[in-house]
Amino acid sequence: MADATATPPPAAPASNSAEAIQARKSSNLATTLLWLEKERREAMNVFYDFCRIVDDIADDTEKPDADKAIELDAWRKEIQACYAGETNLALAAELAPVIRNFNIRQADLIAIIDGVSMDIGGRRFETFQDLQKYCYGVASAVGLVSVRIFGCTHPKIDEYAETLGYALQFTNILRDVVEDYNEMGRVYLPQAELRAFGVKEEDFADPSNNENCQRLFRLCHYRCKHFFNKARRLLPKSDRQHLKAALIMGAVYEDILDKIADRDFKLTNERVRLSKSRKIHLIWRTLKSLKKPQPVFHETGTAIVWGGGIAGITSAVELGYAGFTPILLESKSYLGGRAHSLNDAPTGLTLDNGAHIVMGCYKAFLGLTERLGIEHKFERQERLCVPYVSPGGQWSELAAKDIPAPFHLLSGLFNFSALNSKDRMAITALGAKMRIGAQPADRQTAESWLLENGQTEGAMRALWEPFCVAALNEPLKTACANLLFETIKRSLFGTVDDSAIYLANVGLTEVFEPETQLYLEAIGGSVRRKAQITEIDCQGDQAKAVVTSKGERIEGDVHVSALPWTALRRLLPAGTAVKNRVSAIPSASILSIHLLVDRSLFEHPTGFVGLLDSPVHWIFDRTGSLTPEHQGKHLYAIIVSAADQWLELKSNEVIDKLSDELERYFPESKEMIVVRSLVYKSKDATFAARPSTARRRPKTDDSPWDNVWLAGDWIQTGLPATIEGAALSGQMALEALDRHATPTRELAI
Repeated sequence: MADATATPPPAAPASNSAEAIQARKSSNLATTLLWLEKERREAMNVFYDFCRIVDDIADDTEKPDADKAIELDAWRKEIQACYAGETNLALAAELAPVIRNFNIRQADLIAIIDGVSMDIGGRRFETFQDLQKYCYGVASAVGLVSVRIFGCTHPKIDEYAETLGYALQFTNILRDVVEDYNEMGRVYLPQAELRAFGVKEEDFADPSNNENCQRLFRLCHYRCKHFFNKARRLLPKSDRQHLKAALIMGAVYEDILDKIADRDFKLTNERVRLSKSRKIHLIWRTLKSLKKPQPVFHETGTAIVWGGGIAGITSAVELGYAGFTPILLESKSYLGGRAHSLNDAPTGLTLDNGAHIVMGCYKAFLGLTERLGIEHKFERQERLCVPYVSPGGQWSELAAKDIPAPFHLLSGLFNFSALNSKDRMAITALGAKMRIGAQPADRQTAESWLLENGQTEGAMRALWEPFCVAALNEPLKTACANLLFETIKRSLFGTVDDSAIYLANVGLTEVFEPETQLYLEAIGGSVRRKAQITEIDCQGDQAKAVVTSKGERIEGDVHVSALPWTALRRLLPAGTAVKNRVSAIPSASILSIHLLVDRSLFEHPTGFVGLLDSPVHWIFDRTGSLTPEHQGKHLYAIIVSAADQWLELKSNEVIDKLSDELERYFPESKEMIVVRSLVYKSKDATFAARPSTARRRPKTDDSPWDNVWLAGDWIQTGLPATIEGAALSGQMALEALDRHATPTRELAI
């Protein structure tokens, strides 16, 4: 029996009233419900009216919060009365048979009321987990009821409904962020995320030109995409036809999400909407897709990524976007792997362990920077411009012109004074041969291939040797021709944009911090530092968990090893083919020298210079990164590639040898006072890019475990050990996971 003394909820119009019908017509729901059978459509109309009524109670700006709470509590009791067989309102009387006929759980209906109750009092959400609890009530619980009305029966349908509910509600929150603040004084985005991006609530009044807001909104977009993609992976094949309404709703909301991204996240008070014709197209596309065989993808789950270098960061971020929940493990206290920063205690400066040039052809790496919204941490040099200095201080530039490819490079070659006309013709001829498909033989050295193709001594000295050492960390004499070929094709002989140069304007570690952690935590993932993997816990051909040096056991459904080959060796099972191959991969070294000095060594707009005919290869001007206490001084990062002959030298011997070289190229440096010097030796900076190494590099799916994939610049990416190879390998791991893992679901759309 219903409690006669309880405060009854306010009168609610029946589902067939003019008010209820008009409310449904104005929502996105009306169109999607057209594809349901009459009984299910009418049941959804009643259920939608219930959701709208309780939501309107919480949104009523003219009603005191205490009254709202009383009315929502009355609705809780009304729901309980529906299950007891007695109701007080016409709408509740209509809801009762829906509950019986479709086996609706009381907990789901109560969760909806609990969710809208969280809107009372202008509540704020501190973390993603707090916001997720709210979204469960106002969206996921709605989905849990809806799939029962739709007639879905698969055991995993609840997980699908909950996930799609998050996707829809997180999109709704992003779309309405300005409207919610200006009209209701509400902010649904986690306060921790606002602080992380330097956003204040009042910024939401007009965030259209606020870069911090746009970076925050990009993270929100990533979160929404995670849940849309996760829902796709969870969609049961047997229930696809029952889920037409849900799939159409998902297509509409995801299109709104993509439209927000297309506007560069410049949100205004005008809500992003879709035209009628666009909605019709999405309905047609969705229904058509249900008649076709769908691609098979791996089921979602927890993904453990071993190693926090660029390959690991890319793997974790891409896995998260694709619908997995990533846990990124890094043995050190910082991310970046072999591209990281270090703190120099005597000066208080942050110094990079090496210098990394990014080119426009680095599509995978630039895709990562776009995904994380960190493009602003790089300065772009629109066209290729590489300055060189010869002994005695003579300067020359390889500078492309602002004209279409390949003429942009040809014009640059003809103005590169380090080359003569015969050198230029030889280089031009090589470019022509490469365009028609000429490429090296397997196991051929770069020097052999270039000479075979008519390259002159001058071309080898001024262009190919510096380029090869920079890109492959290996001299022409021993470098792999195929790797040099691929690098030349993508960069020098690519488009004008491909040859553009990007330099980080922050320390290498700061490039990925704090965004990597923020993005992973925004979807329920995490970054765990100082978590060195010591053991792989296996059952048969499956890796069930990893064990860290702290004794922590971390379980995962899938794993990506993004460890360097030198670290992975000890974890691979003895006697396996992959362990034998990886153990045979040789290393190549790089030496970085940081000099804090009292005067300028050189000035050039690019901020770097190459040294021709020197064992010292590149000098980067880092003076712009100096803190105020070092005002008036100059900071340089000097790079020696293929540095094996330098490794045995003591630091003071390195500086002495360097000083001699600097005097050869910059005679005025003889008077320079070195305030501070720091030598950083990296013995295993890259794999040795020699022809013999190629057959030892494993593929991403060469792991000895069925649910572990390999990533890293040292696997078979087709590229040398560059940050592009590392980022590309992370993408390849995800592709291989979906291509080779045991299929369990069909993709919906």
